[in-house]
Amino acid sequence: IHEAMEQQSISISKAGIVTTLQARCAVIAAANPKSGRYNSSLHFHENVELTEPILSRFDVLCVVKDTIDPILDTQLAEFVVRSHCNSHPSIVHEDDDDANTGEGEGPIPQSLLKKYIVYAKKHVRPSMSNIDRDKVVDLYAKLRQESEAGGGIPIAVRHVESMIRMSESFARMHLRSVVRDDDVNMAIRVMLDSFISSQKYGVQRALRRQFQRYLAFNKDNNEILFYLLQSMVRDELQFARSKNILGLREEEEIAIEKRDFEARAGAIGVHNFEDFYSCTMFTSRFQNDAASQTIRHVKEAPSPSRARGAASQASI
Repeated sequence: IHEAMEQQSISISKAGIVTTLQARCAVIAAANPKSGRYNSSLHFHENVELTEPILSRFDVLCVVKDTIDPILDTQLAEFVVRSHCNSHPSIVHEDDDDANTGEGEGPIPQSLLKKYIVYAKKHVRPSMSNIDRDKVVDLYAKLRQESEAGGGIPIAVRHVESMIRMSESFARMHLRSVVRDDDVNMAIRVMLDSFISSQKYGVQRALRRQFQRYLAFNKDNNEILFYLLQSMVRDELQFARSKNILGLREEEEIAIEKRDFEARAGAIGVHNFEDFYSCTMFTSRFQNDAASQTIRHVKEAPSPSRARGAASQASI
């Protein structure tokens, strides 16, 4: 794997055959922790049985940890259950309220996505011209200092090449022929996330504070905030109905205190709410009441199919 990633070739000397094969492909590797569970008090290379020269040749390192998060755990479980239900051929699927509250035109069909990827790889060759080169140079110098002081995976010149490749990849995703500054900023953010996640926990906090302006670029927390707000509405409904205090009906509103919502969002690292309050995902289901400092949720009218089902049940 060392030769394949460094020289893009594989040497073979077996059964009288001595040759060199081309290995120009992407390399995706997975490694399990030595002790069975990732230890955040150790560096990445101390958790896996891979040497630093090999790890430094990967563009991105992703640390996947099984952390307990009620919001994300619930979201993941609902996605798995919904996927199994949608894959069943005998079920007639209705429009899911949660699936239609986001922005855009919905999921992309898999066949169209394959064609899009093939076209982008075959026809798009972005070039780097008018970019902020000083930003990349300054970031590389700072990362070199931090890698020396933190004792993690050393930063080398090949990491600059990694940022360039990722910048071109982001431009290719958008079918652009020229790499823009936002492509470079996204590549820097991915590189920093990779570098910081491979450090010890104590070093991670200091690095995140130092490089916060890079890490916050174009970060979309709207889906997490929307799911958090929905969970608070569900909890409020269950509490009210269990206590039988409000006597809620389907058309009445639920009000959530903004300070409670923003406090819970701050606990998961989200502190900017301006974009969320103005996005279509929020305005289609909620109202931001500035006078009372509350967020009001109004239940939508039932779909025609559900209304017919309810009417038929009532007639029965």
